[in-house]
Amino acid sequence: MKPFRGVPVWSLEDAGDRHLEVVHPSDLTIARARNVIERDGLLLVRGTPFNDAARTFSRLSEEYGIADSYALQMQYVAYSMKDRRAVDDVAVTVNDRGPLQIIQPHSEGDSTSQLDLFGLYCVNPAMSGGENILSLIDQRADHSNLRAKEKAILGAELSADDVAQLREDHLDARVVLAHCPSICRILKQTSAGQVVVRTVPLEKARSALTGELYATYWDNVTVHDHAFHRHQFELLRHLALLHGPAATDYRPFMHVEDDSPWGPADSDSGSLEQTSSLFRCHVLLKLQAGDLLVFHNRAWTHAVNNWPVHEQRQLLAMYA
Repeated sequence: MKPFRGVPVWSLEDAGDRHLEVVHPSDLTIARARNVIERDGLLLVRGTPFNDAARTFSRLSEEYGIADSYALQMQYVAYSMKDRRAVDDVAVTVNDRGPLQIIQPHSEGDSTSQLDLFGLYCVNPAMSGGENILSLIDQRADHSNLRAKEKAILGAELSADDVAQLREDHLDARVVLAHCPSICRILKQTSAGQVVVRTVPLEKARSALTGELYATYWDNVTVHDHAFHRHQFELLRHLALLHGPAATDYRPFMHVEDDSPWGPADSDSGSLEQTSSLFRCHVLLKLQAGDLLVFHNRAWTHAVNNWPVHEQRQLLAMYA
């Protein structure tokens, strides 16, 4: 498959032995799964019942010592989300999107709620469209243009009660600041202070899976950044996969959650060439019913092509 802006794009057929390992359920062991995940590969378990897929993901989360995170995300956080629904407390539905919208490259979670392991289970693929694009982040790339949006509490001489009042409904506002030069939005205001969204440089963080430091393109890095939406649009056009009327403008295809504190998309980290250089490769994968895809969330982004409006596509997500 032809490269995009100098970055290889692999299909299911030619990604093997490089980045993707396809396993039959009878041949899957936790040791084999760990070997693939820890070398930053993609593990595709083909033709497995949903309950078995959930058990596999649960066992992996236990192996890595992140079972508490898995339970928290599936059994608590999922019930507080507008765009996702819990499924048997072991998975969640993926975000809804409007007709013909595409999803930009992102890693699950955000820089204040960091996740390590990600899984996708396919219940029903679209007959046409709905391809997943997995992109391996180049850890040697220049990430200095990227910014994460994070919440913070802002105010001078705040008491503990002031902070507690401001933090209600904003538990992820962990930093208290007297001054902030990079305010994007004000989410809450009291007589004592504010809860704001600010921008901060993207920082590497340590993985619970490998113990290594990774730059990860979280939701709060890419969802508000036009560069990543533009990159996904142009990659899909390059691969002749995009559905809908012929277009040269990416903006009608953008998806940003209505309730996301990171929206709207109001930054642009660079040109198409700059964004392309952040990735080592892309893997194009059309999941089939019964497929389980698991990978290291800090190392890869996932993105989705669109599909015709009459199609139905159902995927479930698991993360910890």
